[in-house]
Amino acid sequence: MGAKAIWREDLLTSLLATLLVIGLFLDGWSHINLQNGLLGEFFTVWHALLYLGFNATAIWVVTRKPHLYRRSAKPLPYFHPLLGIPMRYPLAIGGLALATFGLLGDIAWHAAFGREAGVARVIAPFHLLLFAGAAGLVSAPLRSGWYAPRYYPSTASLRTLLPPLLSLTLVTCVVAFMFQWLNAFLVWAPSIAIGRVPLELAGDGRIRATTETAGAARILITNLVLLSPLFLALRRWRLPFGSATFVFVGVSFAMSALTSFDLGATVFAALVAGLVADGVIDTFQPDADHPLGYRVMAGVTPIALWSAYIVVLSWIYGIVWPFDLWLGTTLLAAITGLLLSYVAIAPVVPAPVTEGGIAPADAEDERVLADARAGEGAIGFGGGAEHGGR
Repeated sequence: MGAKAIWREDLLTSLLATLLVIGLFLDGWSHINLQNGLLGEFFTVWHALLYLGFNATAIWVVTRKPHLYRRSAKPLPYFHPLLGIPMRYPLAIGGLALATFGLLGDIAWHAAFGREAGVARVIAPFHLLLFAGAAGLVSAPLRSGWYAPRYYPSTASLRTLLPPLLSLTLVTCVVAFMFQWLNAFLVWAPSIAIGRVPLELAGDGRIRATTETAGAARILITNLVLLSPLFLALRRWRLPFGSATFVFVGVSFAMSALTSFDLGATVFAALVAGLVADGVIDTFQPDADHPLGYRVMAGVTPIALWSAYIVVLSWIYGIVWPFDLWLGTTLLAAITGLLLSYVAIAPVVPAPVTEGGIAPADAEDERVLADARAGEGAIGFGGGAEHGGR
C-alpha cells in the first residue's frame, strides 16, 4: 500500500469518525435542550446518527486488515499486534471492545439503578467506558500517523497531516464532552453562571462565591483540555501553521453547539488563541533541543484566549467579570499552561555525572570545569542545550 492509499484510508477513517462525534454531540444537544438535562430513552431519533457513525466506523476499521483474509497480503511494518494479531488500527479495535462492554454494562446499570440526572448522566461509570471506547475508535488515524513516519514525517504540510490532526480534534471533542459541565464555551443547564444570576439571588454571597468558583474552574479545565492535545502533537510533529487554530476552533465550536450557540461568539476567542499559538510555533520552530517556543506558546496562548474570551463576554453578552477575578484566572491559566509544557515536553537532560563531575567533551568544557574548581565560577549548568547535545 502506497503513501497516497494510506493517507486516503486514514482520511476516510477520520471522516467516518467525524460522523460518530457529530452524532454524539447531537445526542448531547437533545438532552440539554429538549429533555431538560435528563437522560431520556435509550432508543430515540437523536441516537440514530450516533449509532450510524459508530457502526460505520467500527465496520471500516475492522475490515482494514487484508492480511487476515487474503493469503498474499502481509501486515505493514507499523501494524501493532493486539493479542498477537497485527492490527491496522489497534486502538480502534480496543476502543470498540471497550465501548461494547460499556454499552452492555450501561443497560444493566439502568435496569438496576434507574436513569441518571444532572452531572451523573454524563459521568456515570459505564458512560465513561462508552466515551473512552469512542475516543479509542476515533483515534485510529492519529495512531496510524504517529507510528508511520515514512508517510507522516515530522515536518509535513497541513494537508498531509489532515487525517491525524482531524482525529486529534475529534478525540479532544470527546474528552471535552465528558467535561461539558466544566467547559467555558457553554452555560451548562441548569447551572447559574457569572453575569446570569437571578436578581433575587444576586445579593447572596454564597451564590456569588459558587458562580465565581465555577467560572474560574471552567476556564482552567477548558484551558487544559485545549492545550494538552496540542502538546501531544508537538511531541511528534513540527505543526504547520493553522494546526492549533484547527483544533481550538473545532473543539470550541462543537462545545458551543451543545447549547445552541448560547455563547457562540466566544468561539472567536478560540480563533484568536489558535492564531497566536500557530504564530509562536511558526516563529520559534521549537524542537527537543530548542524548547523555548513551547514555553512561550504555553504561556502566551492562554493569555490571548481568555483575555479575548472575557472581552467577548462583556461586549457581546453583557457578562462582566470582576476585574481581579478575570485577571487572576487568566494568569493562573497561563501558569498551568506553562507547567503543562514542562510535563509534556521536559527540559533537555544533562549529560551523566561521574565521580569527578560532568565528563568534559572538549577543551572549552575542561576550562569551565577548571574555573569552577578554582572558585572562579561556572556557567551553563541550567539544564539547557549546553549539555543536551552530547
